[in-house]
Amino acid sequence: MMKNKLTLLIIITVALISCEKDELDYNGEIKDGFCIVADDKVVLDHNDFEYYDYSSHLIYMKDSKSFVDDIESIGEFKIFANKKEIYTGQTVPGFHSFLLTGPIISTHPSGYGDYIIPIEFIKIIDTLGNVPTDLREDERIIEALKKYNQFHAGLSCEIISVQYLSATNVSVELTLKNNDSFSYYYLDPDKMGSNLFHYFTNGLYIKDFSNHKSYTHGTEHFQPEPWNSWSSDWLSIINGNESKVITINYDSFEQVPSGEYNATFEFPGLSYQVGKNELVQENGKIWLGEINMIKDIKIE
Repeated sequence: MMKNKLTLLIIITVALISCEKDELDYNGEIKDGFCIVADDKVVLDHNDFEYYDYSSHLIYMKDSKSFVDDIESIGEFKIFANKKEIYTGQTVPGFHSFLLTGPIISTHPSGYGDYIIPIEFIKIIDTLGNVPTDLREDERIIEALKKYNQFHAGLSCEIISVQYLSATNVSVELTLKNNDSFSYYYLDPDKMGSNLFHYFTNGLYIKDFSNHKSYTHGTEHFQPEPWNSWSSDWLSIINGNESKVITINYDSFEQVPSGEYNATFEFPGLSYQVGKNELVQENGKIWLGEINMIKDIKIE
């Protein structure tokens, strides 16, 4: 009996040591900084990418790494910051991403070049207009990126006001801000014209989430020719730490009854059109991505 107990104790002790060793080995693979882990293996760490644009959650990879070759087929992934797990997500084909919620990495078609890993967060807004917490927005991630000088704050954009100038004439005022110290090129609706600008964005929506009703503009969009092209004539520069007011007018907006609503707007950037060798222009970098905004408004 004593022999059996001793044998059992040895087995348990060996198992515990083994588990502890496995855990230490696993943690030993996780490096400081920002890491993507899948199947208990690090598939990307700070040595593999140049920087992370926090405004659009795009990871710009070094030439030695390929999104398709190294990241695309990993399935479930975990994000680590300075060796601490922050959140879990899933890689899915771009055309299936709308079926999921939470953090995802869209695979082919990802909407970007092979030098970018896009981490999206699919939000389901409830009937009251409440937006779920974005798991990507975590100070520990910022700290990990800053440790290796890989944090780019990027652009931010805010809806300042939505005004009905007449029954169908609506104006939305935005503030675009550059949160980095260097300059960016951004899509300028005044230079592009409203029709081309709205090829890249759905523009302004006024939503009543409680009644599941939306009101929007009737702006026709014009597709670039060819469809995957872009032009420097569409772009303006926003200097480091600069803010700009952008006003967009709609002449044929749907009439909205008086009441309280949510205004939503997606400020667009270029994406798949821009090659890695085109990112850095003479006076700054081209900003890629999109910024989704929501604001409570009241219509009299």
